[in-house]
Amino acid sequence: MGGVQPDSERKLGRAAIWAIRITIWSAFLLTVWFFGPRAADVLAMRLRHSENLSPAVDLGKVGFAARPDWMSTEALVVVSRDLQPWLHDTIPILDERSARRLQEGLRQVPWVRDLRLQRVFPDRFRMQVGLRRPVLLVKSGDGSITCSVDRDGIALPVLPGLNLPATVLRSEGGAEQLSFRHGEVVADERVLAAAAVAVEWRDEIAPLVPQCPDLVEVDANNLGERWISHPRYPELRVFLRRADGEAVRFGYDRGPDARRARVPSADKAYVLRAVLAKYPGLAGLTAGDLRFLVRWESWLQPRKGRDPAEPWASR
Repeated sequence: MGGVQPDSERKLGRAAIWAIRITIWSAFLLTVWFFGPRAADVLAMRLRHSENLSPAVDLGKVGFAARPDWMSTEALVVVSRDLQPWLHDTIPILDERSARRLQEGLRQVPWVRDLRLQRVFPDRFRMQVGLRRPVLLVKSGDGSITCSVDRDGIALPVLPGLNLPATVLRSEGGAEQLSFRHGEVVADERVLAAAAVAVEWRDEIAPLVPQCPDLVEVDANNLGERWISHPRYPELRVFLRRADGEAVRFGYDRGPDARRARVPSADKAYVLRAVLAKYPGLAGLTAGDLRFLVRWESWLQPRKGRDPAEPWASR
């Protein structure tokens, strides 16, 4: 037969249970306190040891799976040379710190816009490198080339084998020399505007004009009408290559950041097609204007008739 447990025995049982619990928790806390940091260090050492024992990637053995369609073989050699300082030695394929240093170093190269690294086991890296594409050459007032720029105005070295338009910095529009550092945005608004025009011509106008003449130069020295305000001298002018190799000057537009409306690219393409239909290869022309849908013929030079920029009162 069962009996009733005295209160004193029940109290002793509860005390024993709590004593056991306290002992267990104290042991656990002491273990974490004394051995936890050391355990983390031991684990980190073992991980580093495993990384160092992983197969080594030879960074000196570089192969290119593909290259951009705009890049010539000569240009690829130049870009490879600029990447080379970071592509040497060997690193374990699982060494995360070395892989981060490699990526950070490559991102310092002016050509690199973005970069992704993928491990290909057992001993290879596959990198997808987004390169900045030069769109414009920048020349000093004396005609010497100083650098190239991409569509965002990032200063880049000059690549061989690329047919790029140029912009010439003349004293009438500001300084004749450009202050820049490779990999950084240039500090001259004329260069930024000229780069935007070069991209606009390549992507929006040339595709609409069969046998479109090459863009030779973008003149942005009158940007913001800083030199002269006159219909004959728009903020931006372009020079197009005539069939015989000479350049023909055309009025183009306001600057890309102008507050007033700009001429749509489709309208400029329409005018250029009309000019080429009447003067194939721009033969016989020295100048014109792409801003006027209706009176474009009046602005061609040599012209027949009176100069459309003359004051109306003199007519």
